Amino acid sequence: MVVRIFAECRARTRKAVLSRGNVLASVVATAAAAVLAAGCATTPAVGAASSPPECTAADLTVTTGVTEAAAGHSSLVLLFTNSSGAPCFTKGYPGVAVRLPGGRVYNAVRTTTGYLGGDAAPSPARIQLAPGVTAAALIEWLHFPQDGSASVTAADCAGAGAVGLLVTAPDQATSTLLAPPGPLSPVCWGFEVHPIGAGSAGE
Repeated sequence: MVVRIFAECRARTRKAVLSRGNVLASVVATAAAAVLAAGCATTPAVGAASSPPECTAADLTVTTGVTEAAAGHSSLVLLFTNSSGAPCFTKGYPGVAVRLPGGRVYNAVRTTTGYLGGDAAPSPARIQLAPGVTAAALIEWLHFPQDGSASVTAADCAGAGAVGLLVTAPDQATSTLLAPPGPLSPVCWGFEVHPIGAGSAGE
């Protein structure tokens, strides 16, 4: 006996014609109906919304936001705005480094939270950005010399004399060069970057 299944997932009622007492035909018909139903269930509906792609460096405009300082700690909010015409998502830690004279860099360490903020969630959240919407990440550091001396030098302040701040969106290779923290708040040590979160507060 040959059974042919036409895989057409359309909204019509199908009736199986079974011979009296033919158990095998009943089993085959049941299996065919199951396969057909499974095929229909996994076929996406026409016009269904798809998940947006990850934001690329070209999609995002990177700027700086609020700065704060307390008990020798300084922080700076990094803003990531979707400047493209389509939604996208971002997730994780941006790459952040202070650019020093001579091409050297001082990289921020990834941590979930720090003295001035961050996100204590077990893992970074996926942040969906509609066009024009902004997400943020917080960076922080200690702005006094690590050896406790009164003057800031390259020997006791890793980011002394910084000429720029390099910021790279998660999973991207192209960086944005921003102005470095001012001389009153040099990136001396304890340099950290926290995950990107929704909104513009960096928390």
